[in-house]
Amino acid sequence: MLNIEIIAIPSQKIIEETDDLFDIIVESMQSKQIVFQENDVLIIASKVVSVTEGRVVNFATVSPSLLAKKLAEQMRTAAEFTQIILDECENNYIGVVPGALTTINKYGLLANAGADQSNVNKNKTIVLPANSKKSAHILHSKIFETTQKKVGIIIADSRTMPMRLGTVGTALATYGFKSVIDERGKSDLFGRSMHITSRAIADQLATAASSVGLTS
Repeated sequence: MLNIEIIAIPSQKIIEETDDLFDIIVESMQSKQIVFQENDVLIIASKVVSVTEGRVVNFATVSPSLLAKKLAEQMRTAAEFTQIILDECENNYIGVVPGALTTINKYGLLANAGADQSNVNKNKTIVLPANSKKSAHILHSKIFETTQKKVGIIIADSRTMPMRLGTVGTALATYGFKSVIDERGKSDLFGRSMHITSRAIADQLATAASSVGLTS
């Protein structure tokens, strides 16, 4: 029987833009007396990665366009926040409701292009990491260099789903393990070959992590 253990590892401080992400992880694990084991998977909130990458935008540096001002009225948000969203999705949006713009960018279809004003000082917003895959690769390498353990990495965010209440976890990027298991060609319970099914393991693990307090 396969078992899974999920351990929450909260940061010991409010993370600043000048902090080193790897150092934060080491300090947090030491405080919980946890050490990496071979084939562990470390799931990190995208917001932590963004902050240490300097992906925090101050409203004072933003000049809203006429489009941003118009959409802000419909969204009932600050025009500066709306402009940040438009910048992050390169004006690629498909709908607007109070509080959110439905956008498309390199991370997929998501609300507000991933820009988030929670857990950040007033008149600032955090946007998604510039290169989540690179960040995951760097962390994987540093962990192996210091522990000689192969640890999978997930940079995780949260998503809403159409016609569903609440959010679920999603993987922006992974490194060091098989994040999707392709079931195509395998047989189902009645011997029929499957043609579509691929299991999004990384997304499932990101959702599991959110159930124990991962905030993204």
